[in-house]
Amino acid sequence: PSSATAGAIITPSVRVTARNSSGQTETSFTGNVTLTITAGTGTAGSTLSGTTTVAAVAGVANFANLHIDNSGSGFRLSATASGLSGAVSAPFTINAGAPTRVTFSVQPASTTAGAAISGQSGPTVQATVRDVLGNPVKTFTGDVSVALLTNPSGGILSGTATSAAVAGVATFNNLSIDRTGNGYRLVVSSAGLASDTSDAISITGGTATQLLFTVQPSNAAANATIAPPIRVTALDALGNIATGFTGIVTLAIGTNPGGGTLAGSTAIAAANGVATFTPVSINNAGVGYRLTASAASVTAATSALFNIN
Repeated sequence: PSSATAGAIITPSVRVTARNSSGQTETSFTGNVTLTITAGTGTAGSTLSGTTTVAAVAGVANFANLHIDNSGSGFRLSATASGLSGAVSAPFTINAGAPTRVTFSVQPASTTAGAAISGQSGPTVQATVRDVLGNPVKTFTGDVSVALLTNPSGGILSGTATSAAVAGVATFNNLSIDRTGNGYRLVVSSAGLASDTSDAISITGGTATQLLFTVQPSNAAANATIAPPIRVTALDALGNIATGFTGIVTLAIGTNPGGGTLAGSTAIAAANGVATFTPVSINNAGVGYRLTASAASVTAATSALFNIN
């Protein structure tokens, strides 16, 4: 057998000859000869297709339409026939066909906002250029690009989004997304080839670095509960909710025009990065109060102005 392209007929036709003890063609032999891929050779899982069992004519079996689906080197064929010693061919190569599509060979994994996206089954996201049968086209060295396809939170994909393939494989080692969200999907493409969509991934908040009043204190009467409840949210460095933050957040009066005292639940453990304060009240009237929110290892926040009547 000669080297061929995956899925293409091996030419010239493979021929197997029955010989007698003197090494001459045994022209009287008309039995069936069967070809198989020799165990342990070529690419695992490959299939030999075509007419693989042929009746010999004048001692010669001619296999005119054999083909193999997987690319690889070191293939050998074994020939067997009832009552005869078998034969094993010389090694040959099956080459990948023309590139037709690019697929994620290492899918992206969920990560935190701003962090490099690793692969589900390796350290980096990878895409492989393949032929129509799915074989890697190792001769391909063109550019492969990745982009956001499904963007549930308006995130921005950063990093090197275009990579030149090496032996048909493009590697993306510094991609990141800046906004939290569930169901992000990437798409990988290359000019003239069919594209591929990744598995869905989630982007979660990073480590808390700052606090923010997300429900500001409202005007209220002296000694009355400030409503709606004040909320303070822990954010990561990119402004996403740091849902993993569960630290104690403490409220205090920052600007105190009436000499008031803050009463109620003023120290709350955050849940999913959010601390909700109720009831909270101030006993003395004044115009232009401000509150502060603080927690260990994060930047404190100052509220907007409000009045106690």
